[in-house]
Order: sequence, then structure tokens, then C-alpha cells
Amino acid sequence: MMNQTPSRRRGARQDSGYPVNRATPERDLDPGSCLGSTRFIDSEHPRIQETIRRLELKALSPRERARRLFTFVRDDIAYEFAIRFTPEQYVASYVLQDGKGFCVRKAVLLCALGRAAEIPTALVLSDLRDFTLSTDVKAALHTDVMYHHGLSALHVNGTWLLADASLTPELNRRKGYRLVEFDGARDALLPDTTLNGSPHVQYVAFHGLYADLPYDQMMQAFQRGYANADRSKIPKLGLPPPN
Repeated sequence: MMNQTPSRRRGARQDSGYPVNRATPERDLDPGSCLGSTRFIDSEHPRIQETIRRLELKALSPRERARRLFTFVRDDIAYEFAIRFTPEQYVASYVLQDGKGFCVRKAVLLCALGRAAEIPTALVLSDLRDFTLSTDVKAALHTDVMYHHGLSALHVNGTWLLADASLTPELNRRKGYRLVEFDGARDALLPDTTLNGSPHVQYVAFHGLYADLPYDQMMQAFQRGYANADRSKIPKLGLPPPN
């Protein structure tokens, strides 16, 4: 199994046992470690390989392949606001078959598709403040921060590019959010503001780039981050109960 140690800024402080980088992650992860199949990023699975064939990417440039794959995951995999509780549900081929997932599951799938298309692709974990959460959700979580929010990093033309494919066009239209577009040449992150100019999100911390999903670290982060959540409301939100 590939090393799950993240790429991170030298000297980054440790917070609750996992690395935290402010503003942006250090992009020094070896691209060669992000081409093969792993426990969660099962890029060699027939379902993943068939999707690559169906998308007809072979004749495209790496930049265009990256753009097409981002668009596929953003648009064709529905977003669901629900954490899953078993490792198998985070495996890329499972997510593809399921046809839906929250941010981390969609990011893992994009990693697998990228690798299957011969693009080094890494998982990125961050903490994301969402200013648009409803009062009920904030009261239930006791926070407006989404801990270990997932996105991807694609290595295109010698550069790691961050790409957040979490939210579908339909969800953006319904919520009044700005659509994230990825052109394979620059980062594509969730915008700071909504279409009407109101605050949307803030990436408050990056934990690094990962060659595979650090499942235990992620679940522990959920437990710590939502330790003060309202136990009675948590099941309705799909969040793990605090210890």
C-alpha cells in the first residue's frame, strides 16, 4: 500500500494530531506516487477503466483530459451531504457505482479516474468554513466548519493544480452558488462568494496532498471536529456520533 504521509509545509504545526497548513498546501508530493492503484483509489478496477474508455480521452492532451474528468465528476456524480461509515464506501469504484457522494468520496473518484487516464492525481484534505449553512445545520454541528473537506490535485504539465468537484451545476443553481470551472491550467476552488455577493466558503486549513485516503485520520478528525454536536440531530445529517 502506498505511503499516506501527506505533503505539507515544513514546520507546519500539529493540531489535534494531524498536520495543518494555512492558505494552501505544499505541492511537493512526488507525482510518481500518484499514478498507481491503491486501497481506496482503485484506478485499475474495470468500472473505472470502462468509464475512461467511454469518455474517449485517449487522443486528448493531459490538460483536456483533466478538464473532462473534473467535469464528469462534478456533473455526473450527485453531491450528498452525508458522511459514510465503512471504508468500502470510500473506494472509488464503489462511489462510481453509487453515483453520488459527499466531497471526499467525489474527490477519491476523481483521483482514480485521473490515474486511469495517466494523470498523477492526489487527494487533498482541508477544513472549510461554509457561511451558507442553515441555522439548523449549524446548531446541530455546533460549528460552520466542514472538517477534512475533500478535493483533488491533478499534476498537469509539471504543476499540481487543486480542483474541487464537490458541487453539481444543479445544486449551484438551486443554492445560488457560483459554478466551479476547471480548465486544466489553474486551480479551481469553491468561490469565496455566492452569485449575489454573499460570503460562501473559506478554506481555513489544508492538511496536505495524499497518495491515498488516510481513512483513520479522517474519521478521527470528524469525531474531534464534531465532538460538541447535538447528538439527537446528528443521525439526520449523516455525521458520526461523538464519543
